Amino acid sequence: MTGALLVFWVIVALCTIQSGAFLALARFDPKNRGALWFSGAFAAAAISFLGEIVLTTGFYPGPTRMVIALAMVAMFVLVAYGLAIRYRVDLHPGGGWAIGTASALLYWLILDLPREDFVRQLLYQVPYALLSMLSLSVIWRARSKVAYDWLFIWLFLALALHFLAKPFLALWTGGVGASASSFAGTLYAGLSTASGAVLLLILATGGLALMLSDTAGRLIQKAERDAETGLLNREGFTTHAERRALALAEAEATERVDLTLTLIAIKATAPSHGPGLPLQAMATLIGDHVPKDALVGRMADREFAVLSPQTNLMAARRNAEALRTAVSERLSDLNQPIALSIGITEREKGDVYADLLARGLWALDEAEKAGSNCVRLAARSSFGVSTIRQG
Repeated sequence: MTGALLVFWVIVALCTIQSGAFLALARFDPKNRGALWFSGAFAAAAISFLGEIVLTTGFYPGPTRMVIALAMVAMFVLVAYGLAIRYRVDLHPGGGWAIGTASALLYWLILDLPREDFVRQLLYQVPYALLSMLSLSVIWRARSKVAYDWLFIWLFLALALHFLAKPFLALWTGGVGASASSFAGTLYAGLSTASGAVLLLILATGGLALMLSDTAGRLIQKAERDAETGLLNREGFTTHAERRALALAEAEATERVDLTLTLIAIKATAPSHGPGLPLQAMATLIGDHVPKDALVGRMADREFAVLSPQTNLMAARRNAEALRTAVSERLSDLNQPIALSIGITEREKGDVYADLLARGLWALDEAEKAGSNCVRLAARSSFGVSTIRQG
């Protein structure tokens, strides 16, 4: 068995494993539709390299070469559509069929040209290079790109250059072999196959890591969300609030950023005579009366929290009063005896989230002691603690 033939078998095995891994991921996370396309892509790649093995036996060389070429075209088309789904980039659904048809026509036209013909070799590689650039363009058109996305861009550029360089590599190494069966024994076959295998393995591993990170992100987000309201749950809110407070603590040497914590408790002041205010509606009302970049969480059955950056104590108080008024108006037509207790505090220099929470709970407790339907402020310590009754 030649070195190139051994590499072909290794690539078939790796592509099959990668296809199974993407399929398993797609079944585990149905929202990860890009993984399903990648599964099909690497199944097509396995078929293409399996065809290379069959070609060395001399079995129907013409049809086998067509299967090899078109299976690899299918692989790149499926990768492009999988990336388009993942990056939310519009890629016309008929484009894949058009590319496949044009490639089939091209390969049919050049199939009987001499194997050593440079133009034939170049035309054979052009569709792969163009499809690599198609995938590159999909990522390039994505709205926002991180370092990982740029690595993919460079990878597809390397793939395109790799395919275009193959005819020149064949010239430099002595050709592609006089016949299809002798191809595997050439130096070109060994170098071309090895370099292609490395790039393909990087693409498969990188794609799997990308899809896994998307699924992991969805799982983490789901674990942090309250199923009834869609808001952050207590654990999720605490995690994100601690990170924000810590980031401000690290940046306060150069700038001061306002940050307030608002705690809200819903209390029934008399027996209910109707459905009351649904928690989902309450969550919507809170979201309508806080800054867009605020964190909103459900801390307990009828308790909510809001962490508002770029918001001082008085601004948070105005938002709280507007929320309390909106809830009262909403309930007036329903004849529901529900009141809001609201406690607000502001971040002081050196505070972490636990400090904010302690003062916020104190302010909320003062509001509840005052009979609810009111707001209490735990002002900055330099001014002492303030208990200001509202309404």
